[in-house]
Amino acid sequence: MSDDQLNHPDDRRDPSDDRPDPTAEESVNVGGHPRGTLAIVGIYGLLFVVGWLFIYFGVFLPRGPLTQ
Repeated sequence: MSDDQLNHPDDRRDPSDDRPDPTAEESVNVGGHPRGTLAIVGIYGLLFVVGWLFIYFGVFLPRGPLTQ
């Protein structure tokens, strides 16, 4: 087996690529979870539940059943 077959294709770099290798701190930040997006979705979900509960308990139940 040659050395070329042992290396993964992603391990080879283009010689014309001048970008430096990422530092340890940059490597940690790459691929992180979008915490801000999760917070926005969580707040939206919470507001949705609060609004649903308000409509159910504040509007629907006080009006009573449809038939009397």
